[in-house]
Amino acid sequence: MSGASDSNALITASRRAMRMGGLSLDLGDTHRIYPNGAVPMAAALDYFRNNGLQISTTRINASVIKTRFLHPLPATSENLRSHPSGNIVWKYDEEQSTDLCNAFIEMLEENARCETGVIESLNWCLFEVLDNVFQHSKSPYGYAMMQIHAKRRWCTVAVSDCGIGIHRSFKENNVYAAKNAYEAIMLAVQEKVTSKTKNMGNGLYGLMRVVGLNRGELQIRSGRGWLEYREGEIKGDYSMSIPLVDLNDHHGTTVDWQLDLSRRVSLAEALNFPEPNLRLERLEDESGDYCLRVADFEEGLGTRRSAEQIRNRLVNLLSSGAPRLTLDFSGVYVVSSSFADEVLGKLALEMGIVAFMSHFDLRGMTPTVSAIVNRAISQRIAEGDDRTPGLGGRS
Repeated sequence: MSGASDSNALITASRRAMRMGGLSLDLGDTHRIYPNGAVPMAAALDYFRNNGLQISTTRINASVIKTRFLHPLPATSENLRSHPSGNIVWKYDEEQSTDLCNAFIEMLEENARCETGVIESLNWCLFEVLDNVFQHSKSPYGYAMMQIHAKRRWCTVAVSDCGIGIHRSFKENNVYAAKNAYEAIMLAVQEKVTSKTKNMGNGLYGLMRVVGLNRGELQIRSGRGWLEYREGEIKGDYSMSIPLVDLNDHHGTTVDWQLDLSRRVSLAEALNFPEPNLRLERLEDESGDYCLRVADFEEGLGTRRSAEQIRNRLVNLLSSGAPRLTLDFSGVYVVSSSFADEVLGKLALEMGIVAFMSHFDLRGMTPTVSAIVNRAISQRIAEGDDRTPGLGGRS
């Protein structure tokens, strides 16, 4: 399930089904769900269902059910805490957009190694696109999904709404003239262009700049227009054959992009001005140190998988520009050997003990915690020494 063709077919079938009384979806051949298809389809289904369409399904498999494609999951605080952020279609309102953005970024920090600037750039792009739904579309809800493809080190995101569309937004505010939806999209990706007031809009422009610098991919679909940006080239068009959710107030917009997590990108370069690293700023204590409380990692103190996610987060914070991280163990009276090994032992082995000590300050440890941590680091360093080939030989 991917791409514009699937969502266009679903909208056409749903509009026809509104006249006939019901829609039956056979999902037996659907095994893989991707954001660029699932999110606009989920948004359209939610719209039609809310307007009285009876929807039934046959041959639905577990992978489809897990994505919540048929019934998007509300982005409440409780749901964001109790469900994984990735591979789920989320339905969010304006108040929930920041929490959803943070949940996506935390998932990325914990599950993938990212080159310098990727996390900050994606954080900014997510916030802008998630918020655009409420600034321009007149839709009360947005829909979003993010996937991490670990082997490719690739991240995919899609955000959709069933609002008035970019072209209608420009027309209603009498700011810029565009003949059709494609021309409106082309306007929207220019610097300082917005449907509300001139000399303010940077959201889609900044997104396209980030994608270009990262050599990622971007597609914007709104109403009957589409734009694709790949390898520095833009192509797009306007077509009357593209179906609308309805002809009046629900043309819909989808913004779909992919970033290469292994390729550096500078948000400051993309936006042409210095951009503070807000995620690092949140970690600064009164002394100006970047400090994390180990007690906040309580879910990861006992399992290797959770500890691996914490290790990824620490590496990503260093890659994001933190010269040194303070790990405060205050209030932690015991940690598992697996946590100490998976986080600190493996970091010491990977970085080397000298670099590890220069990048991490471990403070507030009880004698018990200190003994467990020191043992884990010593064992890993010894393991590394055993693997180092000797310079001598048999005489």
